[in-house]
Amino acid sequence: MILTSFWTEALVVGGVIAFFLLISFLNMKTKAPKDAKLPPECEFCPAKTCIIKTSEINKKKEKLREYLNNCDGNDNETG
Repeated sequence: MILTSFWTEALVVGGVIAFFLLISFLNMKTKAPKDAKLPPECEFCPAKTCIIKTSEINKKKEKLREYLNNCDGNDNETG
């Protein structure tokens, strides 16, 4: 009984690992479409899985600057 459950668990774990390796291999072999263009910020990036969107980062920075300016302005008016 114990050996049967051990082998069942070993097969399940081995299957999951094999599935992961197969998916990783297929993902590496998939090429980008010919008409796909990278943004200039990503041309020399060594990471292959980068999903940073610089335009969104700049928008968030601008919102934070506005928020901080409003906070500083409120502090100066009351104090």
